[in-house]
Parts: sequence; structure tokens; C-alpha cells
Amino acid sequence: MVQTQTAYRWTTSDLDRLPDDPFLQYEIIDGELFVSRRPHLYHSRVMVTLVSILHPLVRELGGIVLAEPGIVWGTQLENNVIPDTAVVLPDRLHLATGPALSGTPNIAIEIVSESTRTIDYVQKRNLYERTGAQEYWIVDRFEKRVEVWSFTGGQVTSVSYKDADTLSTTLLPEFTLPIRDIWP
Repeated sequence: MVQTQTAYRWTTSDLDRLPDDPFLQYEIIDGELFVSRRPHLYHSRVMVTLVSILHPLVRELGGIVLAEPGIVWGTQLENNVIPDTAVVLPDRLHLATGPALSGTPNIAIEIVSESTRTIDYVQKRNLYERTGAQEYWIVDRFEKRVEVWSFTGGQVTSVSYKDADTLSTTLLPEFTLPIRDIWP
């Protein structure tokens, strides 16, 4: 991941000026442009596994699970990211009516790549916290661990689940996920 460090503050509307490249991904966090290569094939396999596990339950609750949806908070704002997976529950379905989400999903999920480690653990965690995510899951395929950050009730908490653990969340009643089931 390359971070541009200039005095210029990037906005969502600036992305239209960048070249369309199927191997690159552009994201803006706090006005800084991040350019990264598309993720490794193993990364995609983990993402498909998560989407497959989450989809039936979230659909039953009246929500949707999205793979790599863009999140745009406004064309002149300085944040535009692409989480690996987003869980949008019924209370936020209105955000999923355009070409990208128009706000933060209930659960944002990032799968760590070698080049995005700091961004996923620091910048994106801070962004999702302040923009209203209820939970942020950091799926670390290298450590075989999932960190779940909860931003509800005015408190920030985190729980780290390792390979032998089972993840559950109050946002998805009756949902349990053995962490070892995530890895292909």
C-alpha cells in the first residue's frame, strides 16, 4: 500500500481523475490517498468464506452482506474506502441504494494483507469508530485471529478471537463462528 503524503487533501470527487486499473484499489482516509494492489487469492478465499457464512443469517434478519462495497460519505468529503465485507442490517438498508454505500454499515470487515496491516488496524479502525460502525472486524489471516471492535453504548471494547475460539455478536442473534472455519 502506498500512501501519498502531500499537502493536498483528497476528496471522493478526486477519484474520478485517477486511471481505471483492475489491479489497483484507491482509498481515501482523512484526505490521504492510499493506493494498493488487489489482494492475494487467499485473501479472496477468506472473504468468500465469510460472506457465505454470514449471508443466510443476515438475510433472515432482513439485512444484506456485501463483498467489497465502496463507502462514500459524500463527494466533497475526505473519506472513501472499500471494506472487504459489509453487513448492513435493516436499520441501515437506506445506505445501500446507490452505486456504493452512502454511510457506514453496521459491521465493517477488513481482511489484513501484508501491505494494509497498519491501515486496517489503525486508520480504518479509527474511521469506522467515528463514522458510526457498531462493530469492526479485523480478520488477520497471518495470525489466524479475528479482532472484533465494538463501538456501541458509548464504549469502545475489543475482543480477540484465536483459531480455537468461537466468535459471537449481539448484532446477529444466534450467530456463532468457529474461527478455524474461516481459513480455507
